[in-house]
Amino acid sequence: MSYVSEALLYVCFAVLTGTFILRVVPEHRRPDIHTPNWLLLVCALAIPVLEYVPIHDSAVLFAKDTDVTYGEMVKSILLELNNGKAWIWSAVASVGLAFLLGLPSFRNDKHMPKVGLFIMFLLILWLGYASHATSLYGTKGWLVHSAHFLAVTVWIGVLLIASWFSASSRNWEAFLAWFSPLAIGCMLITFIAGITLMTFTTPQYVNSWMLPYGQMLLLKHLLLAPLLLFAYTNGFGYRNKLKENSNFNPLPWLKAESVIALLLFIVTGVLGQQTPPHNVKETLQSVSPSKLFRAVYNGHFSPDLSLKLSIGLDSILMLAAALVMIYGLIQMYKENKILPAFIMGLLTTAFGYFALMFGIG
Repeated sequence: MSYVSEALLYVCFAVLTGTFILRVVPEHRRPDIHTPNWLLLVCALAIPVLEYVPIHDSAVLFAKDTDVTYGEMVKSILLELNNGKAWIWSAVASVGLAFLLGLPSFRNDKHMPKVGLFIMFLLILWLGYASHATSLYGTKGWLVHSAHFLAVTVWIGVLLIASWFSASSRNWEAFLAWFSPLAIGCMLITFIAGITLMTFTTPQYVNSWMLPYGQMLLLKHLLLAPLLLFAYTNGFGYRNKLKENSNFNPLPWLKAESVIALLLFIVTGVLGQQTPPHNVKETLQSVSPSKLFRAVYNGHFSPDLSLKLSIGLDSILMLAAALVMIYGLIQMYKENKILPAFIMGLLTTAFGYFALMFGIG
């Protein structure tokens, strides 16, 4: 349940943030966007509910191990722990946003998107305050996690709304003129903040692949490959494609990119519920090794195992297959064949995964 709630939470943040950003942008610089008001209202109300799920899980778990009742445990979490305090403020802000979205006068006000963006910024800060990085590294962890989530939410949020709620591809070049630089900036912030977060939570990156957290982190990183490929073709290949075919519709390709982004959210949701391995050997004392790792790894597993990457024939073949898929995806874009391109994007991740897993020993 926590995995699902985490992924849905990211989607809610993306939908709200993406909608408010696009409503701030002048109409002549974006496609016609029609995001249903009921969807925005549902997303705003869902945020505190979805954020409460891990609090509920923790309260149930701790209540079983102690004589404290569920209600007392929830009260203790809300008043004493970072994630509890953050939830209170998030709940107040989310309900307030939902109330404003329910007012027709506010929905139609020209300042509504700016107010909405300000509230979303606060919600992102509070989500960062509840993060594992904040509990370990204080303000530094809070800022890095918040920057990472903010960049992802802005990038993917605009992508989701533009791809699924655009009435047409009108003003598409004007849209790309500002969205492409914005997306590149968000990518850079995401990568820098992500690497910094890894130094906090996963200093032993390759060794962490033995654990569920490490496997999910690896899959998350590998899913970035097809996402970036689609982002590149949609952002930079569009003009060339338009010269070849004036009737070319970029929206299906943007939807394919957004589906991969949603898969990334799902993997991140699963990742968020795993134990970060600050020390892999110590973590293996309390956390079972990943079933996926045990299924793929050729060698003998032991808690004292230290993994190293080495290049072998199997890895080279898998890497070559991944490169073929990358080339194929670009060719499919040129031929406007979206389904084969999407499958090749996913296969890029799969072959990349096996290339790395076959190369450890």
